[in-house]
Amino acid sequence: MKTIKNSWSLLLLMALGGCSSSKTMTYESKWNAPFSYVDEVKPDQQDQKSRLKYGIINDDQYVYITLKTKDPTTIQNILSSGLKIAFSPEGQKKESYSLLFPVVMKEDRKALKRIDTDLPNSLGLDLLLDSYNKEAVWKDREGEHFINLVAPDGSLKSHISMDRNGELTEQIAIPFALMGVNAKETAMMGMSIKVDGQSSNSGFSPRIGIGLGGGIGMGGGMGVGIGTGGYNSRYNGNDRNVDIRLEVQLARAN
Repeated sequence: MKTIKNSWSLLLLMALGGCSSSKTMTYESKWNAPFSYVDEVKPDQQDQKSRLKYGIINDDQYVYITLKTKDPTTIQNILSSGLKIAFSPEGQKKESYSLLFPVVMKEDRKALKRIDTDLPNSLGLDLLLDSYNKEAVWKDREGEHFINLVAPDGSLKSHISMDRNGELTEQIAIPFALMGVNAKETAMMGMSIKVDGQSSNSGFSPRIGIGLGGGIGMGGGMGVGIGTGGYNSRYNGNDRNVDIRLEVQLARAN
């Protein structure tokens, strides 16, 4: 009986372990030239759990990532917690580099849960996305630090937007140089895409934020109501978490 009980315990632990981790998928990146990533990265894969579509291309200088979703729960999770994209270049420590974007102030998360994503063209949402497009947090071997996304000479690029059909798009360009990668000599790179959630670094906060009352503060003056929603009553957010793990085969010029 003891042996049977131990066997069931082992099977239970294995099952729980399988539920807690996402399967790593192989993804073949495509070569960037001769087009621009802003217009031409068409997501060609979709995570079935979160309904987040993704596409990756690269050249010998940058890796470009485009993420899209119309799923209301995933949109709300991204806007209220931010996405953390971690990179594991071949031959380097796992997840040595990561980008957190958008950056959400911890004290604003309760207010952000009330965002009505049924109003993609609302002024409040426009201001929210505008504030998000100002900063990101980059982690490298020297630690975590803010990246100014507005600076014209900034090499790292990240942008979030929503169209009239309620589709959220996040576009990211990461220079290989920031990760110590020679794209001509590196064949594979690990990549994970997750909602940052409550594990977010509470010590960081953007210098433009959203007020707890449901409005948005731009330099302390202007505020706009975002509205109230209730997607958590319609969907179970825990079943829709973003947790995508990829082994990316980098493209080479022909």
